[in-house]
Amino acid sequence: MEALEMPASESGIFLQFKFLVDGQWATSPVEPITGDGKELIPLRLSPESGDFQLSCGLPMTVELPPAFHIFYATGWEIPILHMRALNADGSPQTPGWREVPMQNTASRARPSGGWWKTAVIPARGDLAEGTPQLEFYVSNGSGDEVSDLDGTMVGDGAEADAATLEFCAYWEDNAALSGGVLVYNTGRSLGQFLGLWQSKAGALALPDVLITAVGTKIFLLDVKLQDRSRADGQMWKQDTQWARILDEGWDLGRVKQVAEETIGAVGPSCAQWLDDGSEHPHRIALSVRQDRVHEVSERLKEGFLQRDVRIIVSGTGDWRYMDCVSIRGGKLEALERVRTLFSVPRDRCVAAGDSGNDILMLEGANPAIVVGNAQPTLVDWLVVQPQNDRIVFTSAEIARGILEGMSRHGLY
Repeated sequence: MEALEMPASESGIFLQFKFLVDGQWATSPVEPITGDGKELIPLRLSPESGDFQLSCGLPMTVELPPAFHIFYATGWEIPILHMRALNADGSPQTPGWREVPMQNTASRARPSGGWWKTAVIPARGDLAEGTPQLEFYVSNGSGDEVSDLDGTMVGDGAEADAATLEFCAYWEDNAALSGGVLVYNTGRSLGQFLGLWQSKAGALALPDVLITAVGTKIFLLDVKLQDRSRADGQMWKQDTQWARILDEGWDLGRVKQVAEETIGAVGPSCAQWLDDGSEHPHRIALSVRQDRVHEVSERLKEGFLQRDVRIIVSGTGDWRYMDCVSIRGGKLEALERVRTLFSVPRDRCVAAGDSGNDILMLEGANPAIVVGNAQPTLVDWLVVQPQNDRIVFTSAEIARGILEGMSRHGLY
């Protein structure tokens, strides 16, 4: 306990106390005490006067230090209040934010299905009216949001762009503040992503990590001497350790040979090259006519024998994408690599997708979202999955589906 001040007055001695409880300063005494540090004298509440009194009978009035009592209604179990004190001109006293876990209240009300939470922040300095004191925001802690791009985060048309912008506003004004990690897990190359990033002109939230080529390359946002708030999205550094992991057991020459033989067997009218590994050395990609997908897939499996190769089919329409990647690669494996790098708990790492090549990413142990505009291949997979709360199928489409899914997982 610390006595803040002890001014004398005609009506008595007025004290203000701070109490150290479990390592935290508290402003509300349960049974205040006073003394010279050697002998502590309890203050007892007089039933007659309602005042605290010393054992000698001297009346005492305890005035609590001024404090901000903040109440917040949410469905989060343990929301975090991020706060910092302000100077008189409104500028922050410190660049960082202090995290304060919010506590339950005694209220039995359930606003919007949630609970009332509270935090008490001691006030400092002058409390004159109009003087800024405190700024804060509330989050449910940092997490990892991993999304496919095309058909999930972005789409075609003004409505899809509006949904992408809505997610961007949420992420930058909420999740990014509390250290959330945004990851795009896409079949695009880095160059194709940069083209998309420029075309969206600020509507697309800037990711912290970019996983490209169906989980075979990982790029981290390179902020150099700046920070994320000033990054232009043009500078990325590759996770070279991930490339070395994928090297094990991968024979690009043999994979290309098998694919070339398969294309020769079915004819170029049924299967064509998209990427022979020149750009992405741990993946080859084919375009295959829809009615020949099964045949091409079986021929590739027969040619690969027991080699460490994974075949991934996605897309809609008359022609489908067929990716052959290292068995150690893929969207889920790359997601796990990033989750480990950023020390994100698995139950706070949510993945969202819309197509068949997202299945591997969605079938992990982490929370998952299938957006409302999902392709038939993904929906067919979804309906045979265990009916539990790990995977949610949203009503909303594209980026609004991501927000709906995060809300249903308790992460938004």
